Amino acid sequence: MFQIYKQRDFSAFISDTIAFFKIYWKNFLGNYIIITGGFLALLCVFYFFIFRDLFAALFNTTNDGIGYDISYYFTDNPVLFFSMLAVVIVLSILFSIFSAAYPVVYLKLVEETGGKDFAASEIFERIKRFLPRIIRFGLYSLITFLPLIIVAAVFASVLILLVVGVFILILLIPVATVWIAQTFYVYMLNDISFTDAMKQGWKILFSKKFWHIIGSAVVIYFILNILQGMVTMIPYMIVIFSTLASREQLNAEVGIYTSILYIVSIVLSYILSTTLAVNQGLVYYSSLEQTTHTQALSEIDLIGQNVE
Repeated sequence: MFQIYKQRDFSAFISDTIAFFKIYWKNFLGNYIIITGGFLALLCVFYFFIFRDLFAALFNTTNDGIGYDISYYFTDNPVLFFSMLAVVIVLSILFSIFSAAYPVVYLKLVEETGGKDFAASEIFERIKRFLPRIIRFGLYSLITFLPLIIVAAVFASVLILLVVGVFILILLIPVATVWIAQTFYVYMLNDISFTDAMKQGWKILFSKKFWHIIGSAVVIYFILNILQGMVTMIPYMIVIFSTLASREQLNAEVGIYTSILYIVSIVLSYILSTTLAVNQGLVYYSSLEQTTHTQALSEIDLIGQNVE
């Protein structure tokens, strides 16, 4: 049985994330694909047509060797392009809602039941219950987190000539990622306001284990990017070099092959991002263990039962 409530340090945040997927990966990923597969497939279709035409236009070499002005692609097909773009944006938002809620719901089920074989319908029903809070979280984030991140980025850019500016810029992405993730967990799993969830998320982030939390998130992020790069970059380089070696129908080949590789990369990024979300879930439950001692009290109760 996987231990949700546990006080963790840097190495434990990473090792327990890996341990979680060793136990649950089949059920976790299988249900993820079942629940989000329809959305993801529809999204991929739209991505394919946008990327195919965009890259075909970008690498067009049929204009007497002069190339193709990419601005013509937008001006020649404005209605079609922006209509497809609008649909993709809407679908991406809807898909992101379900994708972000999935690890939260899954970890909650593990916490409540201790099981490891959950039905897709069970997870989906729980996600639907969270839907109003997820939508509110997205809307509130646009007027809170987004402006704060922009201000912090501008401030760090102003100080870029000083060492502190570089340091702030390096920390900005992991700090913002962890703060948003912890706020999301707190807001989803507790009946509190968004501002209170932000405060609690901030408190979790800047606890005594700040560097353990940030460090583990950075390590997990780099591992995921390496895995994604191994899957997509090698085929991408093969396609580029093979098409450059044969200039005939370059625009069509690059448009198709590159769009497929980009779609594979996007799908992988969605799937792999759940790993980071699980890591942040362990951070959340670890912070609860520090304050409530849930696991420790449970073990004491078990000792008492064994004595009887």
